[in-house]
Amino acid sequence: EYEASLLARARDGPGEDRGKTAAGGGGGSNGGPGGLDLAQLEREFTVNQSKTVVEFYELFESVVGYHTDLSSFVDDLNRGYYIRHTVESVLSDEVGRRLVCEAVYLWGVLLITMEHYLPGPVRERLVISYHRMVGRDPSLGDISKIDSVVALCRSSAVRPPATAHRSSHKHPADEMRLFARFPLPSDFVRNVVGCLLSSDIYRRSTTAFPSIDHRSVALAGQASILYVVLYFDPHALREENAKMRSVVDRFFGDNWVVHVYGGLTADLGKEWGRYGAARAAMAGVLGEESVRVLHVGNAKLIGQCMAELRAYLTMGILTDGFVLDNRRDLLNCLRRCNIALRWRILHRRTADVALREIICAKQADGALTTDPKLEGDFAVSESHVISLLLLTSQLEMQLKDTFRQLLERREDIWSSCKTRTSGMMSDLAGYFGGGDGDGGSGSRAAALSKVDRHEGLSDWFAAMADEVNALSYESGEHVTVRGRRIQHCVQSLEEIELFDVVDRDVQARAFVGEARGMLLQMARAVGISSGVLDDMAWISDMSYGVECIRSYVDIIHARISKDPANVSLLQGFFLKLSTSSDGPIERPTSGTPGGAGVSDYYSSKLISFVRTVLSIVPVSVFAIIVQMSDIFERRLQPLPLRVPVEKLSSFAQLGERYKL
Repeated sequence: EYEASLLARARDGPGEDRGKTAAGGGGGSNGGPGGLDLAQLEREFTVNQSKTVVEFYELFESVVGYHTDLSSFVDDLNRGYYIRHTVESVLSDEVGRRLVCEAVYLWGVLLITMEHYLPGPVRERLVISYHRMVGRDPSLGDISKIDSVVALCRSSAVRPPATAHRSSHKHPADEMRLFARFPLPSDFVRNVVGCLLSSDIYRRSTTAFPSIDHRSVALAGQASILYVVLYFDPHALREENAKMRSVVDRFFGDNWVVHVYGGLTADLGKEWGRYGAARAAMAGVLGEESVRVLHVGNAKLIGQCMAELRAYLTMGILTDGFVLDNRRDLLNCLRRCNIALRWRILHRRTADVALREIICAKQADGALTTDPKLEGDFAVSESHVISLLLLTSQLEMQLKDTFRQLLERREDIWSSCKTRTSGMMSDLAGYFGGGDGDGGSGSRAAALSKVDRHEGLSDWFAAMADEVNALSYESGEHVTVRGRRIQHCVQSLEEIELFDVVDRDVQARAFVGEARGMLLQMARAVGISSGVLDDMAWISDMSYGVECIRSYVDIIHARISKDPANVSLLQGFFLKLSTSSDGPIERPTSGTPGGAGVSDYYSSKLISFVRTVLSIVPVSVFAIIVQMSDIFERRLQPLPLRVPVEKLSSFAQLGERYKL
């Protein structure tokens, strides 16, 4: 019918339409040539964009439905629908409080990201378009929930800049008005805030960062949740000074740029500047002198990390034995590197101009150095950040591969070390017994020359061989029990080494020391668990910088153009970035129908970024080919059949050939 009406108006011609328009006192969307153009444009829009508009409206309906389901769950808890559970009992359970806090947090994230990426005017036009389309053709959708959707999509008073949605840094909006449209029960929200203040909802994070100096990083995920949930409790932000001081002391004592979700960041100095209690609590952190102290401390930490990374990444250093012996030091190095990276990447994006000048200070002489300047203004450039990021990701990749291999080969390492240690004890028993040794290999026995017979030591080493043979990897004992038994054997060997007969014998002392090392390898191998990889996943989390890192692409391209060997560092860098999507897809992929689509979306974003970074590789390759071609065609002189001796050096052109 709509097409027929368009064709009919087209057949009537513009003259009749103008007459009708003049008689009607003005033109409209259905009259005159202008009206016909608008009708055709609307028809084209409906045909070409109806699917997109419907998808956006379904998104808005789903957001409203999430709030409905969450509110119903809270009401059911308060009414006693779940007989043995209340809000308080759920929040006292480790898993329950994590899920409840995340549920409230995700509701706030939906509102914040919607306001950031789809500003109010855009949402209003989408809803109006959907309403007109469905009003004309009801088969396109359902408008039974239009009132709730309109309440959600109504524009807020604050208009963000035109480019705000393209930035990964959140622009302040009127969250109070936005969150008040679909509130949650105030008592429930205050219980959630109290739980976040008094409990650690992510126990693994405190295991990954056990030091008290790293407390704010260990609680960074919880701090993001608290930042969002506090918008449901505006009274605390405005009036409750004591509560906001405790929030800042626990979560934001040394940082003020917080990761919200999916790479979106927020500056608390700007976001909380509108709320009295929150602004007063942050005043001590945002002072220029306090920021300068944090900046200098971070610059020194980056310098320390760069030195440690170069030492560990030296060829041949990260062997299995070295990793087992220095596991604690290696993990501490990774902690320091990631803490330094997180603070520097986030706070280079601060919205305060004065603070940004402190953090993004440039070297006075303009020189480009490989390490930060650890004096004067303590300048840390973007190039230094990228160097630290690439080296850190390389160490993480190598350590993860090594630990995975060690986990797969734990039993083989145990058996090999046990066999060698037992053989050494048998050799020593035979050595002090005056015989040839009954359990060792020929090479080890040959290394020991005969000594006077010593029955006591011979019997002791034979008993120690039996003790080592009694150690079993599959005995069913707890790891701690096996470790204690191995430690007892190590202590016994240390004590026997103090005996005068053993201490004066270089060969026996060397065997005892090697056997002790084998026992320690057994203890360290059996002590490795999958928890090490879980800790490394928390330590190496890069979700906060998944959007910020896009601003560093030009720096990466410049490094690769200058030194193509830097391409070898990109594999670890991409693997580190790939873990940033684990958080957003953790819940959707646990059984929900749309989980595959969410995973595909984040995978496509990562692939797009990888292509952007690697686009410099063919450019560099062809630039090198052009240089080679120029040397061949223009600079190298053709060699004649006969070259005079005095001109041989000029024809050699050693400089050009060296460049080639």
